Amino acid sequence: MSNNQIRRRDFIKTAALALPIVAAGCVSTQTHSGRSRRTAGEFARVRNGRFELRGRPYFYVGTNLWYGCYLGNPSLPGGRPRLIRELDRLQGIGVNNLRLLAGSETSPLVGAIPRGITRAPHDWDENLLQGLDFCLAEMAKRDMRGILFLSNYWQWSGGFAQYVRWITGEQIPDPDRPVMERGDWGGFIKFSARFYTTPAAVELYHGYVAHLIQRRNTINGRLYRDDPAIMTWELANEPRPGADESNHSVAIYAKWVDDTARFIHDQDPNHLVCTGSEGIWGCLRKPEVFIKAHDTPAIDYVTVHMWLKNWGWLKDPHLGPDYETAAARARAHVEQHTAIASDTLHKPLVLEEFGLPRDHEQYGPESPATARDDYFGRMFNQVADSCQAGRALQGANFWTWGGEGRAGAGKPDSATALTGDPFCEPQGLNSVFDTDNGTLTVVAQANEKLAALAR
Repeated sequence: MSNNQIRRRDFIKTAALALPIVAAGCVSTQTHSGRSRRTAGEFARVRNGRFELRGRPYFYVGTNLWYGCYLGNPSLPGGRPRLIRELDRLQGIGVNNLRLLAGSETSPLVGAIPRGITRAPHDWDENLLQGLDFCLAEMAKRDMRGILFLSNYWQWSGGFAQYVRWITGEQIPDPDRPVMERGDWGGFIKFSARFYTTPAAVELYHGYVAHLIQRRNTINGRLYRDDPAIMTWELANEPRPGADESNHSVAIYAKWVDDTARFIHDQDPNHLVCTGSEGIWGCLRKPEVFIKAHDTPAIDYVTVHMWLKNWGWLKDPHLGPDYETAAARARAHVEQHTAIASDTLHKPLVLEEFGLPRDHEQYGPESPATARDDYFGRMFNQVADSCQAGRALQGANFWTWGGEGRAGAGKPDSATALTGDPFCEPQGLNSVFDTDNGTLTVVAQANEKLAALAR
């Protein structure tokens, strides 16, 4: 048994002992964690470095549907009917895993979503939470699992910077303003990273996380902590240690990861916990920082994101020599993380965010997406190869599902306007639409292949 496995075993023992003792009259129907024996097997778990569900390997190609709680909002006309149609479409191509926004913060920034779940400290938008209830309840009907990210390092959903602003009252450097209006990405990144060293901000975040874990779903009556439709609590979307490369800064970030993951496990022993990290790219581009941040038994598996266009690896998305070079580089990048997860951390790995604009970065659904379809196929094959070889990479969530949403089809707060791309980005930039038959076929074939491997 590896040191990591020993520490994981000891951590689980400690967490279990910390739980309330089940009343004697309930022993016949409850496990030590409070789950009924009937439902215990319904929760996704990690065993020997592999995902399992109902005693079988759990491999998947899923998607990002961050706006699920916004579509499920009962006050949004047409939102819930559209969400039902989207889930049916996704189920039809074998998608059974969705990465969802479960924490957003109302922010004054130009690129932020206009409505956050947390409107102010301890003031939560019940309609959006009921939207999340509805989304999870509908997912449960389709035997889907959700990865729920609890905040954001970036500005588009409010994020860490807004928590800091609530405590300090300071103005956040706005990265989306034009340069002549003092747009400041560097300043924003430093401000966002102050979250880790602002205890009152972390306490606010913990308060929301605990509130969500203990929430009872208004649709099906399940406590979130007892809901098998939730696979994972994810600390945040792309949390980073910030731009400071000092060992002190890295240690602060790693401690926040460990403390927060343990806090969640103490609240909820049923679900997995991951960071939501981009991987090495979001860890000062240093493998040793990525390893340090995830070398805790409180983190059940690791993640990697892959952005050819955003990282400058491919300027113009279309098939050709430049694309071939970039696609090979992407494969090598994911392979590096697979090797670390397999051989050093001994944990599963998920490629939980990756995408590519349509050919020549067109946004409309009528534009071809030949490079994207090829790219998706290559990355899905890399997942399948890893699963077949018994290695760490076992799942992927492409960014992003646009479905029947269309840019310009309505106001930002309308059901038709939600395309999957955050509103700070061009709408349709990375969206997979319901009419993208080539992409849908690639996804369906990948899930068929993974299902065969899991038998």
